[in-house]
Formats: sequence, C-alpha cells, structure tokens
Amino acid sequence: MCKGCGTKIVQAILFVVNFLVWVTGIVLIGVGAYALVEAGKWEVLFGDENTLRAVAGFMLGVGVIICIVGFCGCCGAVKKSGCLLKIYFSLVLLIIVLEVVAGILAFVYQQDVERILKENIIKLIEEEYTGEEKNVPTETIDLLQETFDCCGSAGFADWENSNYTVGAGVAVPMSCCKKPEDGCNDGSPGNPDKKGDVFAEGCLMKFEEYVTENYLAVGGVCIGLLVFEILALIFACCLIRAAADEEKGL
Repeated sequence: MCKGCGTKIVQAILFVVNFLVWVTGIVLIGVGAYALVEAGKWEVLFGDENTLRAVAGFMLGVGVIICIVGFCGCCGAVKKSGCLLKIYFSLVLLIIVLEVVAGILAFVYQQDVERILKENIIKLIEEEYTGEEKNVPTETIDLLQETFDCCGSAGFADWENSNYTVGAGVAVPMSCCKKPEDGCNDGSPGNPDKKGDVFAEGCLMKFEEYVTENYLAVGGVCIGLLVFEILALIFACCLIRAAADEEKGL
C-alpha cells in the first residue's frame, strides 16, 4: 500500500463530510432567518415577544458557526493545514457543547413552556381575541386553530368565557370549523349547535402530539449528528498529527 494513502483517504472523507456540513449550515441559516421573520405570528403565545426571536437568532448563529466549521474543515482537509484543522477542531467542540446545553435546557424547561402556552392561549381567547383583521391575537389564534385543526386550548368549551363570543350569537370563531361556512359556528358561547362541524380537540394537546410525533425523528438526527461530530474530531486529530509529522520531516 502506498505511503500516505491512509492520510489521503482521511482527507477525502473529511472534505466530503464537511462540504455536506457547510450545505447544512446554509440550510440552517435559511431556516433561522425564516423563523426570525415568522416569529411575529407566534410570539404572543409565549407572553414574551423576544422568546421566539431569541430561539431563531440562536438557530441562525449556530448555522453561521456550522458554515465556518464546514469551510475550515474543507480547506484544512485539502491543504492539510494544522492551523485550520485546529480551528475546525475547536469549533466542532463548541457546537457539541451548544447542542448538549440546548438539549438540557429543552428538557428542563419543557413543562414550563407547556404551562406558559396553556396560560397564554386561554388569555388570548378570553381577553384579547376580537375576530377583527390586523389584530395580532386574533391572527395568531386563527392561525393556530387552522394549522393544527383544533379549537381552544383544551377544546371548544374554552370559548365560553371569551369576550368575542359573549352576546355575538356564535359559539366559536370560524377558524374552529372543519369547513368554514355560514352557520358552522352557530350556538351559545363555547357550545356549538353542530358540534360535529367544529374541531373537538384542543390546540395544546394537538401541539403536544405534533412535538411527540417528531420527537423520535429529531432525537435520532441529533444523535446521528453527535456521532458524526465525534468522528470528525477523530479525523481532524489524525490530520493534525499527520501535518505536524510532515513539518518535522517524518
């Protein structure tokens, strides 16, 4: 076997993998930017207008770091540059730390997020929903109910105490109807005449189901990414050592 073939194979693998990492970073930047723009539609659900923007900003920042990591990994692999590979190693280590911290925070604050969502959905329904266009709480609740095919926080009965339905001759907003049409939401507040025409499940439960359905997929991707990152660190160490040996003339 030719001398240095093992190093060349490691170089090739590291280059291909980091090119894919660079592409992933570009995608993550796009997703983060989109989330930052769309945050305004959902931020009232969390009671703090900066919460979603902070999450989107974090995602955007991680995407930028991943792009830099991919670039340093590609260039370091091609040039077998000890300096670039050391920067690459440090950045990958930083990403691993950020991922672990994000995972821990997500686990620790999961119940708090659910509680805040429940409280704010009920508050929006009872106090701030007007049914008028260009009203942020109205637009947010309508979007939530239409997106997840749900009604209210726990069910359509949540609309019983809403300022919107009191004296209006309707049970729930049109966004609760399976087929939005005249008469589908008739009834007394929180009590539709035609219950089969409106979504029975609450939005909080539907949202939790959505998260649960995607939990295993997201967890699998994160574990796979973590394994890859550890392997990337090992490959980088091999190339750093090979570069150092070449500088010494070994």
